[in-house]
Amino acid sequence: MGLAAIIMVALFTGSGKEKFCTTYSIALNKVGPTYDGQWQGITAASDGACYFGSSSHSLEHGGGFFRFDPKTKQFDVLTEDFTKLVGDDITKNTPQGKCHSPIIEIEGTLYLSTHLAAYWEDVLDKYAGSYILSYNMAEKKWHNYGVVKPRFSTYSAVEVDAKRGKIYAMIVPFAPQDKAVDGNHLFQIDMKTGEKRDLGRVSDGRGNFWFYLDNTGKLWFPIWYGKNRLHCYDPETDKIATYENAFPEPKLAPNGKPVKKAMSGDAISWTWAKAIDGGKRCLFTMGDDGGGDERLWIFDPSKDIGSKAAFIPVCYIGNTFLSVALGGDRVYYVQMNDNKASRNYDCESYRELPPDKNGYQPHNLHLRSVALDPKAKNRFIDHGRIIDQDGRTPAYIASLAADANGNIFMDGSWLIKPGDQPTLQFQYKAKDGKEYKTLNRGEFFAWINVSNDLNK
Repeated sequence: MGLAAIIMVALFTGSGKEKFCTTYSIALNKVGPTYDGQWQGITAASDGACYFGSSSHSLEHGGGFFRFDPKTKQFDVLTEDFTKLVGDDITKNTPQGKCHSPIIEIEGTLYLSTHLAAYWEDVLDKYAGSYILSYNMAEKKWHNYGVVKPRFSTYSAVEVDAKRGKIYAMIVPFAPQDKAVDGNHLFQIDMKTGEKRDLGRVSDGRGNFWFYLDNTGKLWFPIWYGKNRLHCYDPETDKIATYENAFPEPKLAPNGKPVKKAMSGDAISWTWAKAIDGGKRCLFTMGDDGGGDERLWIFDPSKDIGSKAAFIPVCYIGNTFLSVALGGDRVYYVQMNDNKASRNYDCESYRELPPDKNGYQPHNLHLRSVALDPKAKNRFIDHGRIIDQDGRTPAYIASLAADANGNIFMDGSWLIKPGDQPTLQFQYKAKDGKEYKTLNRGEFFAWINVSNDLNK
């Protein structure tokens, strides 16, 4: 067995001596005790800082948004509660609980969307609707484009076509009365006037996480938990085209065995996507919740989709979900050390597991990366088991960003130590009122520079 094969087997089986990836962390529950998760909503910006959110599921408090400078370790609160930022009346509307969207940077301005907080059916009709926001980094000013569609939320993709001056958002119903008669809609927002256009309803499913805007202005996207379909909005024709049975058959690492069963059933979609080569092509992954495929892919829309020629496999990387990021010429991702054990296992559902015998979260989450350069033979690096400066370990990470200088940023749920401020999770009871549950975990932002690993 060659060295490359040995390395791949070690990565996918969790064998080998334990290595640690020691991060610098910040406790977000000191800012907001009700922050209890984070999904997407993070970016490594052109000013060298990381901008990110923290989410809340509550009837009293929304999610927050922050900035961290890795050079100075300066941490700034840009808004402690999105609900107050947008001006919703908390006596009438449920809070704006999250930035659960990608964050798109255009010429020094960040574009993002809010998302609902309260998922209890009898209050879903009290959500005002998600807002499209922008933040100018130099001026430190917010701009509010308003609610896209009343009661509907952005779930969760946004994208910006700067050339045409348009913002795109996937708008999804959550209130039972809306879900019964409606579905996902693609919306377009004019960056100058704020005008909002409904471009049409698309496949049933659960919205989608990432758009891909190609270099011609076409917007590509699948629908999560929909069917094996790829949609494309063409601004020239102002129509949405649908490609049936689009994605290739999902396969497992490291030897390409077919996926027998995935959490998403037979529904296939990308769960992470990032434009490359000036928008000519797109990197993407399809993990447990996207069909179970364990490869890194390139989508090239200039090639034939029907024959699958447009889908080019790069290499096997193992099971992934939302915690994937492009930094320089490497793709970084967070996954359980034992890839086989991670299949069809949702860490988010088991964030409350007690520590193992070493005091660590038993999920054993690692930061890993793979080179895109074929000359580097898609070199894998296991940066190690993720811990912080005080020995805490993460229970779930669904928010990851990276830059070309080796800075890696992550945001999620971590096991706490004595003296830490725990997450106070809002408990909703329709008959008995409300209360808070003290969790055995907290929300932490973490940063590490892995340049030393890259230079070895």
